[in-house]
Amino acid sequence: MIISKTAWQFCMLRCAALYLSVWLIFPLVACAESLPSSDSQPIRIRADMDAPQPLTILGAIELAKRNYPAIKTAALKADAAREGITQAKTAYLPHADLLLDENYGTANNITGFLAPQNIVPNISGAVRDHNNFQGGFGFTTGALVSWEPFDLGLRKAQVNVARSASSQSEAQIAVTQLDAQSHAADAFLSVLAAQQVVKAAQAKVDRLKIFLDTVRVLAQKELKAKTDEYLAEAELVRSKDELIAAEQNYKVAVAALIKWTGLSAETVDAAPGALLKEAPTNYFTVADLRSHPQAMAQQATIDLVHARKNALERSYAPRFFLRAPIYARGSSFNPDLSLNYGHGYYPTTLNYAVSALMVFPAMDIFQLKAQRRAENKNELSERSRYDEIFLNLKEQDARARAMIEGAVGIAANAPIKVKASQEAADSARIRYRYQLASVNDVALDEQLLTQSQVEYATAQLQVWRALLAAAVAHGDLKPFIDSVSKASKGAN
Repeated sequence: MIISKTAWQFCMLRCAALYLSVWLIFPLVACAESLPSSDSQPIRIRADMDAPQPLTILGAIELAKRNYPAIKTAALKADAAREGITQAKTAYLPHADLLLDENYGTANNITGFLAPQNIVPNISGAVRDHNNFQGGFGFTTGALVSWEPFDLGLRKAQVNVARSASSQSEAQIAVTQLDAQSHAADAFLSVLAAQQVVKAAQAKVDRLKIFLDTVRVLAQKELKAKTDEYLAEAELVRSKDELIAAEQNYKVAVAALIKWTGLSAETVDAAPGALLKEAPTNYFTVADLRSHPQAMAQQATIDLVHARKNALERSYAPRFFLRAPIYARGSSFNPDLSLNYGHGYYPTTLNYAVSALMVFPAMDIFQLKAQRRAENKNELSERSRYDEIFLNLKEQDARARAMIEGAVGIAANAPIKVKASQEAADSARIRYRYQLASVNDVALDEQLLTQSQVEYATAQLQVWRALLAAAVAHGDLKPFIDSVSKASKGAN
């Protein structure tokens, strides 16, 4: 068989390509096989990235500000209110309407009055003395530009209404932030308090276990009655129930903290930092409660009502417009009402005009008077609401001062109470061994010791909680945050 020169060259090229492929691909495959497989050796993430980071009270406050949905909702509403200002300012611009109409119909016309309505269309042209149901085409296009050169302050008043609404929305953001951040801080303190209660309850269980073992040994040696063993066991079971209840309260507190901080984890590692140590001795004070976000938001509401009332007062006035219509029409009907189907699809007749128009809604005075009376009542109502808010803020401030004073006093007495309760519990166990006390006496002293330990552990937390309440009453968490920061630096 004879092979052509072209076929021979093609075969040689294919062999060369195969040769190059073998020498290029095989090294790459061997290199790939030498690399670790993704199935045999999965990518590992560092343990410190997976493990939840300890959460501080400052972190909880910041997370609430960043994650709580109500704050985002208030911010979005404020953005929408700011857009309302731009919308109100568009009233200063000219108004333009465009029209394009292609129709087909008859031209039967009659002389006579036609009341304004939206059912019977207008017909222009000559009057016919008989009906002709043969129709023709009509075309209409036009534009109307209308501008209000002055309005006696109405549009400015409407813009002020939009600005007042925007200011009200902005003030509401501060109220929502204060509420969310204070609840997050309070939830964090509740978690720490619940932790201390769990620790105290667990310590009580451990002590009563040791006491039960002691009573059981004495009962076996017939040095104590079997009843004492049963009583000690009952006290142990009751302490275990208290531990279960404490753990339940801790989980509930953690759930509340997760809600206010917006965390996705099911558990939170709350780091107490310096909160369980000595609280600050210098307490912040704010003299003017009118700077509280609630008071400012209510004042913004009053300003909004006043702006609406001012806009109503500008509404009962003439309105002046400059209008410039330009339009063109075409019709299949000739002047003698004969038909020419070569026309009617495009404009053939052009018109324009310029007019000055004044509109005065004279009878709107009764409606506007009723609206103004309603707005006057609304303004008085909002001012009364402002007075109520101010009284509530004064009450909160006084209550917070009382809470601080009481919490500081309890924190000062807590170590003494714990020491006395510890001595009493130790003495009760010793007296029990020498037949000088009963199991109930030991149980009562253990209960008093546990309560004292809980109060001691949470005493400083109560001081911080009182400081938080004072910050909320004053409407500013910054002094509280500064106190926590200083305490943390001092502890380090």
